[in-house]
Amino acid sequence: MIQILTSVVTLILGFFTLVFAAVFGLLISVGALIAKPFVMKKLRKAQEQQAAQFEQAYSETRETPFGPKTRHQGQTIDGDYQDITNGR
Repeated sequence: MIQILTSVVTLILGFFTLVFAAVFGLLISVGALIAKPFVMKKLRKAQEQQAAQFEQAYSETRETPFGPKTRHQGQTIDGDYQDITNGR
């Protein structure tokens, strides 16, 4: 009799643990889903600030021993090239 009672209590406790884990996981996932736009907005803002800092630091004219040096104004896009095989 005591073994049946112990097994019933164990089943109830196991079911409670399973339900608790499922509800907890659901709450965590819903919280992450709600927080994602705010986190992305914050990351985008930080990235823009970092890009502005980089642009400011490297767009100034720098003094070198050979005279002032300005930032390179190239417009090269990765993957674009001019074929020079016939011009050799």
